[in-house]
Parts: sequence; C-alpha cells; structure tokens
Amino acid sequence: LNEMLSTTLSLLPRITRPLADILHHKTKGSPLFVKQVMMELYNQRLLSPSLPRRRWVWEADEILDMKIPEHVAAFIAKSFGRLPSEVLSALVVLSCFGASADISMMEVLEREIQQPLLASLDEAVGHSVLGKSNGEFYFMHDKLQEAAYSMMKPEERCLHHNRYGLALGFVAERECDDRLLLTAVGQINHGGLQAVIDGEQAVVVANLNLDAGKIAMNMSDFFAAHSFFSHGISFLRGDWEEHYDLTLELFNLAMKCALMNAEHESLKVLIDQVMQNAKCFEDRCQAISYTITLLTWSGNVPGAIELINSTLTNLGEGLPMIMAPTDMKHHLDNTKALLASLSDDALLNYPVMTNPSKILAVELLAKLFQILPFVGARASVMPIIPFKAIQISLQYGMCPLSPVAFAQYGNFLSLVVYEFEEGYRYMKLALSLMKKSPSRAHDGSVMFHSNYTKLHVEPMQSAIECYVDSFTASMKSGNPYAIGCSYVYDIFCFWSGKELKAVIFLMEATIRGTKHQKNFLLLTLMQSTFRLALRLMGESSAPRQHDLIKEDDITEKHVLHLRQDCFVRLTEALMFRDLNEAKDAIDKYSIIGESALCHFSVTTTPMLFMRFYSGLVSFWVSREMSGKKKSSKCLEKGVECKDEIEKLATFASAWNFQNKAYLLQAEEKFCKMDFEAAEILYDAAILASKTHKFVNEEALANELAGHFYLETGRKNRSVHYFSQAFEKYNQWGAVAKANMLTKYFCET
Repeated sequence: LNEMLSTTLSLLPRITRPLADILHHKTKGSPLFVKQVMMELYNQRLLSPSLPRRRWVWEADEILDMKIPEHVAAFIAKSFGRLPSEVLSALVVLSCFGASADISMMEVLEREIQQPLLASLDEAVGHSVLGKSNGEFYFMHDKLQEAAYSMMKPEERCLHHNRYGLALGFVAERECDDRLLLTAVGQINHGGLQAVIDGEQAVVVANLNLDAGKIAMNMSDFFAAHSFFSHGISFLRGDWEEHYDLTLELFNLAMKCALMNAEHESLKVLIDQVMQNAKCFEDRCQAISYTITLLTWSGNVPGAIELINSTLTNLGEGLPMIMAPTDMKHHLDNTKALLASLSDDALLNYPVMTNPSKILAVELLAKLFQILPFVGARASVMPIIPFKAIQISLQYGMCPLSPVAFAQYGNFLSLVVYEFEEGYRYMKLALSLMKKSPSRAHDGSVMFHSNYTKLHVEPMQSAIECYVDSFTASMKSGNPYAIGCSYVYDIFCFWSGKELKAVIFLMEATIRGTKHQKNFLLLTLMQSTFRLALRLMGESSAPRQHDLIKEDDITEKHVLHLRQDCFVRLTEALMFRDLNEAKDAIDKYSIIGESALCHFSVTTTPMLFMRFYSGLVSFWVSREMSGKKKSSKCLEKGVECKDEIEKLATFASAWNFQNKAYLLQAEEKFCKMDFEAAEILYDAAILASKTHKFVNEEALANELAGHFYLETGRKNRSVHYFSQAFEKYNQWGAVAKANMLTKYFCET
C-alpha cells in the first residue's frame, strides 16, 4: 500500500508512510477500498496539492475521524452479489459473531451444524471480503459485516443466533471450554426468548447462563455475570414452582452482582422477588444479607442493626441488649476455656459447618461487628460477637466466616487486654483457617481483620501493604467490602507518613469507588481526612457537601462519624496552631468519648492515632488554659493517652509506638515544667521518629520542640528545630504546613 501511495503521489516512501498507515487502518489494506477512499479524500480536500510546498499534503487527524463514504458502502453491497451462494451463507454465519471469530470456533461450528464454512470463508478471503490472521477470520470493514448480517430476514436472525449458540454450548460444556461457553451463551441470549422452542430448552438455556455467569464472576466481570444471570431468569419466565432451585440460585447470584455493580434499584427488585417466593427462612438468607448491606451503605445503620438482631433472634442466636464488664469477663473466660483444650492443628482440621441457619448467624455476627461502632449504642456487646461466633463454630463446625471471628478475637486479646502474643497467634490461625476453607468468597474479610493486630506488632510502613492484598482478594471474590479495605489502607498511609501526593491520589480513587457503590457511610467518613490532607498540601479543599448526599446528614446520625470529625478537627487545629479550635474540638471529642471495647474494630481512624493526637492537643490546651479545673482535666486526658501509647510501646511494638510515647512524655514534662527532662524526651522522640521512618511525626516532634524552646525564652535554640520541622514537612509533602510554620516563626 505504501509503495502504491509513493508512486501515485510522487513522494518518497518515508513521507507517505503515515498516510499509508491511516489508510491501512481504515481499509485493512484492501485494494477494494483504497481507491474509493482516496477519491473521497480528494473531494473533501483532505488530500490536496500544495503549491508553496510543491507536493501533495493531507490532514491526518481529520482523515482518521472520517466515516466511510456512502458510495463505498454501496459498492461493498453490490460486490456481494457476485459471490458464490455457499460463500454468502458462510458469511451470514460469521456475521452473527460480530466483526471477527476464531477459526477454531468456526471449525467446531461447521462440524456441529453440518454446514461447510471454512473453505467458503477462505474463498471470501480471496475476494478481499475477509481477512485471516492470528487464528481469526475478520471482516475487512464493519460495513461488510453489516451487509452480510442484513442478508438474513429480521424475523429469522434470532433463530440463527439460538441455533449457533446451542451448538457451541453443548460442545463447551462437554469439553469444559469456558471461553467457548461465554461466546455460545452470548449467541443464545442474542436470540432471546422468542427463539426458545419449549420449556425443556428454556431450562437448558437457563443452566448455560448460570454456568456462564459463574465463569464471568471468577473473572471479576460482574457486569457480564449480572447480564447472564438476568437472562437465565428471563428464560425461566419467573416459574419458581417448577424450577425452584435453579431460579433461587440465579436470583442469589444476580443479587450479588447487582450489589457489586451498584445497581441498587435492580437489587431491590431481586430481593423482593426472593422474599416473596422463597419457600423457607434459609432460602431468604442471601436476600436478608443484601438488605442489611443496602441499609448500611445508605446510612440507615440503626435499621441494619435492627434487622440483624431480629434475624439472629429468629435463628436462636440473639444477643443481649447490654453487657456489664463482669459479663464480658465471663464470656472471655468461657471462650478461653473452650479453646484451651484445642491445639491449632485440631482447629485447622475441625469439621465443616453444614447447618445453613448457623452459617447465616456467623455471617450476620460479622456484619454486626462492622457496623455497631457507627451508632455507639450497644457498643458494650461488641466483644461478645467474636466470642459467640467462635462458640457457634466450635459447636457446629467451621464455616467460611469463622476465621473472621478468630481474627476479631485475636484483636480483642491484643488491643483490649494487651495479650499481644496470644492475639498474634490467633491472627495467624485465622489466616491458616482461611486457606483451609474451600471457598475464597471471604478471604478479603479475613485478611482485613487479621491485619489490625499485625499493624500494631510489625513495622507499620510494611504491614499496611497487607490491606492491598485484602482489597485484591475482595475484588476477585466479589466481596463488596473491598472498598473498606481501600479506605483503611488510605487512612493508615496518611497517618503513618506516606508521601502526601500519593495519599491524595489513593484517596481520590477510593472516593470514586464509594460514589460508584453509593456507599454514603464510607464516603462521608473519608471526607474530613481528605480535606485535611489537601489543606496540608495547600490544595483546594474538598467540598463540604458532595453531589450524592449531604455529608452532615450522615455525620450527625452516627457517633463514629462525629468522633472522626472531632478528631480530625483537633488534629487540624494542632497542625495549624488554632488554639480556639483545638479547645472546642477537644471538648466535643471528650463529650463523645471513646469506648475501649471498640479499640479492636477497624472502622474509622485507628484508635492508636486518636490517642496520640488527642493526647498532644490535651497537653497543649492544658498549658494554655487559665482555669485550674479545666487545665487539670485536659492534663489528665493527656496523661491517659500517654499511658495507652506507653502500653503499646511495651507490649506491641517499640518500632511503631516508642517515638509517640517519647513525644507525649515530653509534652507532659513541659506541662509540669520539668524542662530538663522535656529537652531529653523531645530529642528522643525526634531520633526515634527518624529511625523508625515516620517522617510526619519527625516533623511534628521537631515543631513541638521548637515551640517548647520558643515558649521557654530560648528562641535561638528553637531555630534549629523549626528548620528541621520545615524540611521534614516538605519531605512529607505538607507544603502549606511548612510555609505556615515559616510565617509563624518570623512573626513570633
């Protein structure tokens, strides 16, 4: 083609090469089209002689966008009449599969429908109607495919699609060829209901759609899977009575895909159908589970909790309304006693749970554990949730969500009673139980909960990457809580000092994901931290109200959102030295309060960061308050937070917590006017932060040391610390914060 253009336009081949590439792209290099397209280019002045340049010139971009001329299409259609009838028949068959089809598939189809195809298609290649390469036959242009397809009578097209689909489908099922099955079922669905001859064939077609949908789900293509399941349902025409098991399975899988695709209205319709037609409570389990998820994501957490509690009661596994500390200790001791006689090997080889009611109970307990902290009420019963799930598992056998309960139990031992060694053991056991399970549906959930203790014990900067693995596993299995893994990963990246520009990129991706899922609960939870990150960088702030739902409508209803909002406010006040805002935020944060029993639940900013920053703000506000009573109250709060971080440094990991403990101790000594001890502790905090690679906390420790020296009348010594803080904030990416620090120091 390039040689032809070079000769025609009297230009060197290297000059005509770009035009040749474009024409080859539009015509597949067929001489059938090139001349016609060249004439059209000339008529539209896209190819023309240039007197100043003394050569032919062309408009490459406009040629790429140009549609094929009408007379070329007419020429194509006219040329079909000269082809042999058997070639035309083969082209009709090929056109049903679109622009191209595998040669191997056409060979199978030739054998199954007993119609000569390959030789005829090869002849079409000789007529430049088709191309043949990379194991495919393909039409040289989409107009050719359209012309071949139009040779069928409209009312007969559905029969052709159905016939070819069934022929290929039986082969695909027999030979376990997933790719061929997807193509076959696509053909059947293209044929539609009108092509199905009787009820028996409808059942066959519905089963093929079921199999194709499962294949698509394994490929994480939930849109295609939902389409297959929906077609399967339509072929059965809503006949629950005659084909109950098949219909129920199609509906359950369609619900899962609709949730993953954020097709909430479609999901509600599917749920209603299952609730109306299911024969027993166990068959309604999936519909109930998805209803709970929809209620949660829409922000109606109390409604979700009420539905979970009523369902658990119906299952005979109800929970108490409140639980005193003595009751909690009783349940803990009972769980420890049950597990004491079982080795890890015994648990790993435990019988499998088969009772569907108990499997649902464990699933609902896992959901309740996730959402209970949002409302604050009944938070005292949180510890009993993993205890009860473990007890059910030991009585009835292990189910796919039993490992989640063991991970939550390990988090409780670690973060509530500070038995980190034993908690870490159960975290590893949970992961081992997960691997033993034949189902991969809940791997992401198990990994999500197992990571929390790991993050306290192992170096945080590397341990947080486990949430990426949780996200990947959740996406592969169609677990809708994948976005929760993404959220927690972003939060840990931010508070542990990952470069801010990268964190903003991650948060933006997560926000897009929550909007796609219509997960308003998580979307709102992310906003305050996202705004703080933007402000630190000096970027424009995220809007207070996003385009899907008012943020305040969610925040005001849920104690977890209120606590998160107040925490970010007090941290922002500390970072930007707004004392009045800090006083107000710490007061509101104290009023909302913290539940020690929620420490082992990863739902918002982890409690370790809340304790660290609220402790720093409490010490700062304590120094600035005039009233002794208020000052003493803030000092007590700061000391309480410092004690908690010291415990983590002692029992969990010095790597993650020693620098934080030093800084809180330094601030405490500053408050108590033990300046000599404070100097030593500030330097220790700076060194530990640097050694343990928390650049944001190294910057903060330098800044607070600078304020210490400045406020104690040693401005010259403060210069070094403020300079180091400026450098480290810039290294973190907090440019606006670094610039504010320079301005503050100059004004002071």
